[in-house]
Formats: sequence, structure tokens, C-alpha cells
Amino acid sequence: MKTFALVIGLVACSALTAPAADEKLDLAGTYTLVAGKKNGADVDETAKKAQYTVTADKFTIKGGEVKFVMGYKLDAKANPAQIDMEILEGPEGTKGTKAVGIVELKGDTLKVAYSLDKEKRPKEFDGKAGYYFELKKEKAK
Repeated sequence: MKTFALVIGLVACSALTAPAADEKLDLAGTYTLVAGKKNGADVDETAKKAQYTVTADKFTIKGGEVKFVMGYKLDAKANPAQIDMEILEGPEGTKGTKAVGIVELKGDTLKVAYSLDKEKRPKEFDGKAGYYFELKKEKAK
């Protein structure tokens, strides 16, 4: 369960809000995970059932009895945009976990790829090494 929670936490973290100076990357909202890979293998259905919520400065993931809150730093000038993440709140042993990744927002689809190895920031959104997630923004109710 801790592994699932860590993966979900870092996935959510990767979909963080861009700085106000770069409005084209305003990711605030609620998302659904539609697809994902971990080292080339598809993620399980449990990850797809979690709730992903983004505000101006935090990303929160709730899955079952597990909750993560992540902080981030985004370099929106890079192509693709780069993101550095850190778990601020989560299950025991996860706080302080860091990851480096890339993000892309097209319409209501957010793609995130990241690695827990700070020396191996992904270059592609393929999930062959590290993690890849595709999230769909939910329509406002």
C-alpha cells in the first residue's frame, strides 16, 4: 500500500499549477487518471480511482484511506515544461520524497512523466523508464 501511495502521490504532484506569470499552464482543477505506466508496465485500476485536485500551490491526491499533498517548482520556459516535486504530507516514510519530471497540457489533457532519480529527468512521455501519467480535467459542475 505504501508503494501505491507513493506512486499516486508523485503522479499527482506532477500535475501542479504553473506560476501566475505563465497563464498557459494554469492546471488548477480536478482530474481523473486515464492512463499510466511504471517502467513500461501499465498502472493498476486502483490508481485510476483516486481523486486528483490541483490548486494554485498544491496538488492533493486521495485514494482510499491514503492522502498526499505535494509542493512543486515548475520551469514553464523549458520545452517541455519541467517540474520538481516533493511530498509535503503523506503516509509514514513518504514525506520529503522528491522527483523530477516533465509536463504537457493540451486542452483538458495533462501528461506527466517523472523519475525518482534526480539525474534521470525524462525526455519523452512514454513511461519506458520511470513513470508516465495521462490525466483528464473534469468539467466544472
